Amino acid sequence: MFAKFLTSASLIAALAIAPADRAEADAADFIGGAIIGGVLGHALTQGQRPRPATGTRVVRPGIPATQQGRETQTALNYFGFQAGTVDGQIGPGTRSAIERFQSAMGYPVNGREFSSYQFDFLMDAYFWATNQGGAQQTGLRGQSLLYAYRDSLQGGPVQSGFPQPQPTQPATTVIVNPAQPTPVQPAPAAEAGMPNLFANAQPQMSLANSCNAVMLQTSSNGGYVTLATLSEPGQAMSEQFCVARTYAMARGEELMGQIAGLTQAQIAEQCGTFAAMLSDEIDRLSLIDRAPLVSEMQTVVAGTGVAPADLAATARVCLAVGYAQDNMRMAVGSALTLVALGEPAYGELLGHHLREGFGANTRRDLAVQWYDASIRALEQGADAAFMPGQPERTPLLRAALMRMQGAQGAAAPVPATQPVPVPVPSTNAMPTFQVNQ
Repeated sequence: MFAKFLTSASLIAALAIAPADRAEADAADFIGGAIIGGVLGHALTQGQRPRPATGTRVVRPGIPATQQGRETQTALNYFGFQAGTVDGQIGPGTRSAIERFQSAMGYPVNGREFSSYQFDFLMDAYFWATNQGGAQQTGLRGQSLLYAYRDSLQGGPVQSGFPQPQPTQPATTVIVNPAQPTPVQPAPAAEAGMPNLFANAQPQMSLANSCNAVMLQTSSNGGYVTLATLSEPGQAMSEQFCVARTYAMARGEELMGQIAGLTQAQIAEQCGTFAAMLSDEIDRLSLIDRAPLVSEMQTVVAGTGVAPADLAATARVCLAVGYAQDNMRMAVGSALTLVALGEPAYGELLGHHLREGFGANTRRDLAVQWYDASIRALEQGADAAFMPGQPERTPLLRAALMRMQGAQGAAAPVPATQPVPVPVPSTNAMPTFQVNQ
């Protein structure tokens, strides 16, 4: 089942623990205040001081640069809003570009209050245009490409910049005798073959599209659900799923920037191998209780022989790739790996996947187990995987979970009728991105 291990020279990555920690801190600084109903005021107002008195000269400190600031500037420039140099510093030029973006999308215009649903829409549009080929598919650029993305979310036709094919004119004119009806030729018989009842089935669900629909609803509601406004627990959970997805992509993108010797396509290919190696465990997410699956995953992880730090870094990168490519099985396998490596906060993602049916069968009874274990670990002091430093997020998740259970009835664990077989780890090695200690 395990793919052949690639040469170590192609897998060595110039990753360090410090950049990952800085990425986490930057992300928390830039979008932390917006996760549960606030806005991006902190990062957007850095460097603002009271106006000095006449004749007094005050030297202002430099504006701190953040990873999320760089991502915002990159996306704004890509869509033609001209935020200037990509340096991560949220100054007047970036705020002006944010206001032009807000005006174009019909959002409230205030460059010092960049709500996180607006940031999420901008970044998801950028991922769609660049990583998912939206720009190539439509042939559009700038704001027209942004509008095309919005149209695709709202179910309307997506405009295209490619020339439309003109209908071909017949080479000759056929004169039909009105007294004699034109015979209708029977359609050619279909070739015999195996019938496919799902030939016209709906395409696989897209978490990217779902998250943008969630963000549109968030915009209509006037902001994210908070503890004070919690009335729709499903909307609150969906919002936090999308927030976690955005945060995971941002952190993974930071790590990918530290990998030497591999292109993005090669990283994605190895992440595909990573997910394929965990195919059995990914399937079992929808079938068995949390506790035996975690035990099974720990056995699999131990059998790889890979250093835990390297395997964790690989899982974070592949989690980001999975979400950027809408590869839900890759995302699920990565989250399972991180939980098995002692990071229970990532179990929240598995609860979301099971509740909404992305990369797994919809099993809300099992989703409750993953939610509860993850939230309980956070309540007992475990490191937060998403938006550390936001103390209201964990109580919000707990309150939403309790509301959901109250509406649906407490979900009892699925009884195990027979022992769960644990697969024997393969002797082949797992592709990993090594971390420099």
